Amino acid sequence: MNPLLREAYSTDAFRKSAHRLIDQICDHLAASFAGEHQQALPWQAPENAQRFWRDLAQQSPTIEEVCQHILDRSVRISDPKYMGHQICVPAPTAILAGMVTEALNNGSGVFEMGMAGTAMESHVVQVVARRLGWDEAADGYLTSGGTLANLTALLAARACRRLHSDALDGPSHSTSASPTSDWEHGTRQRLAVMVSEQAHYCVDRAARVMGWGAAGIIRVPTNPAFQMDTEQLPRLYAQATEDGLTVVAIVGSACSTSTGAYDDLQAIADFAAEQRLWFHVDGAHGAAVAFSDRHRGMLAGIERADSVVIDFHKMLLTPVLCSALVFRCGADSYRTFATEAEYLFSQQEENESVAAAESFNLARRTFECTKTMMAAKIYSLLAVHGEQLLEASVDHLHALASQFAAVIESRREFELAVQPQSNIVCFRYHGRGETTDKSSRSVEAAVALSQRMTLVRQALTEQGKFYIVKTVLRGEVWLRCTIANPFTSADEFNALLDEVERLTETLRPSLTERV
Repeated sequence: MNPLLREAYSTDAFRKSAHRLIDQICDHLAASFAGEHQQALPWQAPENAQRFWRDLAQQSPTIEEVCQHILDRSVRISDPKYMGHQICVPAPTAILAGMVTEALNNGSGVFEMGMAGTAMESHVVQVVARRLGWDEAADGYLTSGGTLANLTALLAARACRRLHSDALDGPSHSTSASPTSDWEHGTRQRLAVMVSEQAHYCVDRAARVMGWGAAGIIRVPTNPAFQMDTEQLPRLYAQATEDGLTVVAIVGSACSTSTGAYDDLQAIADFAAEQRLWFHVDGAHGAAVAFSDRHRGMLAGIERADSVVIDFHKMLLTPVLCSALVFRCGADSYRTFATEAEYLFSQQEENESVAAAESFNLARRTFECTKTMMAAKIYSLLAVHGEQLLEASVDHLHALASQFAAVIESRREFELAVQPQSNIVCFRYHGRGETTDKSSRSVEAAVALSQRMTLVRQALTEQGKFYIVKTVLRGEVWLRCTIANPFTSADEFNALLDEVERLTETLRPSLTERV
């Protein structure tokens, strides 16, 4: 063997480095949880970051040195001052399980290659299905993120639309076309999906990927609480039909990305049933409340959905990426990528042994063929800690968001966009002596306020002490926080608001001059 290969695969060297690396990670996490780092975001300009890593690669560093630089120069999601994107602080149990899966490097596309992974995945999916209120007929799989899961769900809606209609109408309304003809011959109709204007952009992207174009995305306005205005659905559906579109599906947000608002899933389910539409719930973020007895009511109606997406890497303590796509009727999960010649699961029920074996070959149902053993991380959390740990995470993060909202409302010049329904909080600072009354604000004042919030967010990013993001709600910029760290407290909330106020007052004179 080449000496370089022998050295690279040395288990003795690996053991020593791994022990040292575990200590490095534990020290990093302990300091982060305690808020000892000065920055949640050690910001560097892109060109400076590229230069650093290029130069380091020329110095033959040890793996411990490389990893220490990664720890030092990455966003510290485990820092209580991190309130940015919808990414959780992973539990150490899940981190350790991830190390094992990396070492094994087993795929989960076919059962014989991923025996442990696919079996664990089946268990995780059944846990999710039960939490959604579904019976043993439900089935699904894990996939790499909500974007891919939502696209796959809409592909399933397209593939199943005739079967879905036939099941409601009876056999006399069946068509000669196969439910898989779109996959074989392309889409011949102008198809469309109905979705809230506040829905995640990946639904829009999925419709365009499928070739439906801009016209195939029917955006439903929202009410003052940023929830889908379901009273608009009949009018928009009628208009789409008049325009020659065939509406295939309707998507409910549970919850929306910008504000964390939950759509009325019961009302959407009623409309979907009336119009014979596929009802999909994008619960990537908020369907996590299915694990919470206290907050489960936010999902009323989700048990009537045809498909649901839930991300474990948002509020459920799992490293990225790990999303579940679950179908109320498990057979629907096979139809997305099925061809007429291969469609064993409804046309060859007599061959039950083949169908049962194929059910564990997950590549038949997902985009991924070489699929990572992502189930191990979730399974480990469930097996070691129980579902109660996931419930504790959801409840605690929701409580922190409510606490943050109360802190914002207690400060006169700050405005809350909407009372949080999840762990997402949107707010802005108006400036000393300025009113938060929208009715008395001029267009010019609204524009100036949005400019200030944009500049404040950029200043926060470059400063790096806090990490938050921004969003645009009805044309106006708001600062947006996702409370994802269980160690975040009122101390961080007040410190963040103090810094937003300080930066705004510092920027106001120069911005006024510029305007």
